This record gives sequence, structure tokens and C-alpha cells, in this order.
Amino acid sequence: MTASTKTGGREATRGIIPGRFALSVGRPPLPEPDGFRWVPLSSVARLESGHTPARGRDEYWGGEVPWIGIRDATGNHGRVIFDTEQHVTQAGLDNSSARLLPAGTVCLSRTASVGFVVTMGVPMATSQDFVNWVCGPRLNPRYLHYVLLAEQDSVRRFAHGTTHQTMYYPEAKALQILAPDRPGQDAIVEVLGALDDKIAANTRLVSTTDALATALIRSVITEKRVALASLANVVMGSSPPGESYNESGIGTVFYQGVRDFGVRYPANRVWTTQPVRMAHPRDTLVSVRAPVGRTNLASESTCIGRGLAAVRSTADRPMTLFHLLRNDPEAWGPYEAEGTVFGSINRRHLEALLLPAVDRQQSDDLEVQLAALEERIASAITESGILANTRDTLLPLLMSGRVRVKDAETTVKGVV
Repeated sequence: MTASTKTGGREATRGIIPGRFALSVGRPPLPEPDGFRWVPLSSVARLESGHTPARGRDEYWGGEVPWIGIRDATGNHGRVIFDTEQHVTQAGLDNSSARLLPAGTVCLSRTASVGFVVTMGVPMATSQDFVNWVCGPRLNPRYLHYVLLAEQDSVRRFAHGTTHQTMYYPEAKALQILAPDRPGQDAIVEVLGALDDKIAANTRLVSTTDALATALIRSVITEKRVALASLANVVMGSSPPGESYNESGIGTVFYQGVRDFGVRYPANRVWTTQPVRMAHPRDTLVSVRAPVGRTNLASESTCIGRGLAAVRSTADRPMTLFHLLRNDPEAWGPYEAEGTVFGSINRRHLEALLLPAVDRQQSDDLEVQLAALEERIASAITESGILANTRDTLLPLLMSGRVRVKDAETTVKGVV
């Protein structure tokens, strides 16, 4: 393939900015492990830019063409994506610089949120916030995907700007990648892909099991509503003293953890030696500041900071309570716009929140069934965490040639 950029503008920079081990702006003064060599990325992949069709033209939006924006990248970092939040029409493509790129195109966010990586699972277009590579036969797209994941810190160093950090096209055009030949790339991708494929299978299992739990609770609720205070105690979060944060303490979760981690077991924590308000295992964690009403489960005793509340069942029905809270979005609507700056809900209003009542004759069986489903979800999430840690450990070792595929295969067999 003869690769040629479709971005126009300035030529590739002549400067050199070495990455950690497998990516660099310019040819770096780094060794080539046996079987690997540095190659200009532009020689094995075609660089494509993105664009945003005019927002004021309704006929350009709401079509059939998936269009990748920054939120798609931040929400799906490291994944192959098959759909996007927004879609454009063919007219939107025809009347802008946006282009329909093929499945397998590797996309890297280059503006304010620099370094997020996704790969197109179907033909898509992107905004101008991305540099996109259409790989030729000498470069496995998934190999490039993994290199960009492993070199996130480097990509951010390649960016510059006074107001917002941006990776500009002269640097993108000058990128060099350390890679073996195509069979070697394929072998590395197969090892890492086995881990990611299992993680993806676990994600589907979680989604399916969660949908089953939702259907189950919706089948037994009644038209009657009861106040949350009659079902649970509410503990409002309070941030520990600023000087108490260090790694010898207990994990502290803030409301951003609920917002950013989805629906189970927040992982982003800081540590404090002076915990103030505590959540217990199986408490439902609720965000009480915008976005109000996001829910999560505490998997262990943890300190909760401002912006979170722990809702603790008083009838030993923690799983039922969790699903009641997360499956009644209408209950949270009035509080999304409360407060002087952003949405919020106070303790009094939280305790007065009206939730659907559960048929009493079915409540015991319901809790048992929901607990069994939650155990399945927790097991899948725990396994995915182990798999992800293994992948992240192997990723730089394989990409730098420090670990060979045969040795990595042995490690992977022990966890998959």
C-alpha cells in the first residue's frame, strides 16, 4: 500500500520526541529488539482527519452514519465500537470535510482529551478531534491499537498548546512505531486479544444478567409507592480532613466514582487515615450531586466523600433496594436541576423519595434471586479486573520485545 496523508497542512516535524518504548515522534535513539524495527507510521497506514458537519443544518444530522465524538472515545476507551451517540447523513458527509472511514480504522483523540483510543467496528466518520489511521497490509490495526494504548503517556507528551493540549498534525505525521513483521504482530495481537475477548464476554454477561435482574424486579413491583425512609437508613457522605489522605488509610469514594465507573463497584479511590462517613458492603451508593441518582454498590467497607450517600437496607433486602433505586429514573428527575449551580438532593428529600413497593409474598424469593444474579455479576467483574491487569502488564513487555509470545501465552493460559 502506498500511504498518503489526507490531512493537508504543514509537513511532518523534523524534531524527535521519544516515547516509552514503541512510539516516537521522529526516529528515536532507542534500540531495536531482535525481530523488531522502527518504521514511519505513515509508511504502513494512511493518516485521515475528521470533521464536524455544520450544526445548524438539520439535514446533516440524525442519519445512518455513526460519527465519533470525544464522548464516544472517553466512554469506550480501548474498545472496538459499533455505534456512536450521534449520527450524520450522507448529505452531512458530502457537504463537509468529514469522510466515511472503513471498519478497522484506529482513532486517537488529539485535542483537550488527548490519548483516548477506539477502533471502528463498522464504517464511521469522526470529528476533527481525532487523528485516524487506515492500516495497510503490513500493519495489523489491532497492533496499532495496542501500541497507542500502551503509549498513552507519550501521546500526551507529544501534545502542546497554551490553552488546551493538542497533538498537531506535524507530530502525527512524524510518528514512528516499533513493530515486528506482520506475522509477529498477529501473534502478539492473538495473545492480548484473548484477554480482551474474555473481558468483552464478561461485559456481555454482566449486561445480560443485569437486564435479567431489571426484568425480574419490574415483574413484582406494585402500583403502591413507599418512602425510602421506610426501607433504609441514609448516610450522607462527608470528606475527610485534607491532611489525612495517604496510601496507608482506607479507600474513599467520591461522587465522581459513581458517575465515571458505571453501575458496579467504584474503583477510582483515594486513601485517608481519618475516614468520616462509612458505607458497608452491599450498601447502595447514590450520587446526591449532579448527576443526581447514579447508583453503585459498595463491595467492601469504604469511606464516602461529599456528593455520595450510602443507602442501607433496614429489612435485609440490599439487592432489592439497589434495583429499586436504579430502575426508577423518574424519581430523580425533579432533583437534576435543584441547587444554585448544579443538580442536588439533600437528606430530607432523599429519605422522602417514593419508590415502588414490592409484592410482599414474593419479596423473600426476589432477594434470593437478585443476590444470585449479583454474585454472577461480581464474579465476572472480578475476573475482568484480573484479566485487564494481566493485559496491561504484558502490553509493554510484548511491544518492546522484552517478553516473547510463547512466554506470554503461558501466562495467558493461567488466567483465561
